[in-house]
Amino acid sequence: MSAFSKQVATATRQTREEAKRLTLKTALLKHHAVKEAFDMIPLNLRKNATVSLSGFSNSVFINVSMYNLNSFKDKKFTALLERFIDWETTTNDYAYHLPNKDVRFDKREHDDKVGSFTISVQVMAYVKEDSPLCRIVTTGFTEEVVRKEIKQIVCA
Repeated sequence: MSAFSKQVATATRQTREEAKRLTLKTALLKHHAVKEAFDMIPLNLRKNATVSLSGFSNSVFINVSMYNLNSFKDKKFTALLERFIDWETTTNDYAYHLPNKDVRFDKREHDDKVGSFTISVQVMAYVKEDSPLCRIVTTGFTEEVVRKEIKQIVCA
């Protein structure tokens, strides 16, 4: 067998193994725990929800966006958060154009057929721009000095 033929055989085997792994991994999307997590999102928000599968880990992501909230105390937002109260939670606030809070809920699951996996539900909440209850204010300034090396190739 030539060196090229060996390389083709190796690449073919690896591609088939990866295809088999991805086929097994897609079973996560149909897992009852994923459906249960998706069903925890209120019906009127499901049209804004997306479901995806991680390319790097055994994780299923469910993302939902909420727009035009009066504040982060808005009942629609807090009611959704309460549904995932028992899940591991992380929060990030963003003060760019609109007040934005991302809340991520993670839950580890195990199934004998698919193994261990994580379900991550991320709620991205945006307060409306003209909200009198929640706004972005400047509280200070920082200055940064950036120094970058300039490099070139020099050959003799």
